[in-house]
Amino acid sequence: STIANIVRKLEENGALAHTVVVAATASESAAMQYISAYSGCTMGEYFMDRGEDALIVYD
Repeated sequence: STIANIVRKLEENGALAHTVVVAATASESAAMQYISAYSGCTMGEYFMDRGEDALIVYD
């Protein structure tokens, strides 16, 4: 899958240790798709509040 390819590429380049991946594909329930965006945002805010860098990408 595309998500697995992205995770593999992050791992190959040593970036996965600094990455949180939250994903909900089209085959997931509507509730899971809805909540995944908020979950990712919450994780980004956690790191931001600790003074760390955070980048959130939605697609």
